[in-house]
Amino acid sequence: MTDRSYVDANRAATADLRALVGTLSDADLGADLGGGWTVSMALAHLAFWDEWHVARWVHAAGAGQLAPPAPDAEVSGRANEALETTWRAVPPRAAAQLMLDAADAVDAYVADLADDALASAREQGGARWFERFHHRRDHLAQISRALGRG
Repeated sequence: MTDRSYVDANRAATADLRALVGTLSDADLGADLGGGWTVSMALAHLAFWDEWHVARWVHAAGAGQLAPPAPDAEVSGRANEALETTWRAVPPRAAAQLMLDAADAVDAYVADLADDALASAREQGGARWFERFHHRRDHLAQISRALGRG
């Protein structure tokens, strides 16, 4: 039986994000995270990557694959660079809602993945394609530090 502790970890990280978003003022959403990024940009970034992984899993299933193929190593860096302008343009409250909706969607999708799909992803070094909590925790910590909350 495959370890499915990621399901609870994903849901817990989503709950933590939901709690954080509920406390953010407009000023908080515009707070600087460094590198030209704001809190709302980080939330839009999280939304994109959760949506990206759902799309990859859905496409793989439609193609009869157990798991998505491993992306080129530079994809995430180039996508982040290309999307910064878009993320900056997303209204801050909309970015927060997009992030929550995307987190809920990916959590639901990956919770039901078959054991062989999880194993296939792991074999490709793709545990983070379904263990979304890692990325969320990274940004939760970044936002909390920037806002002086821990």
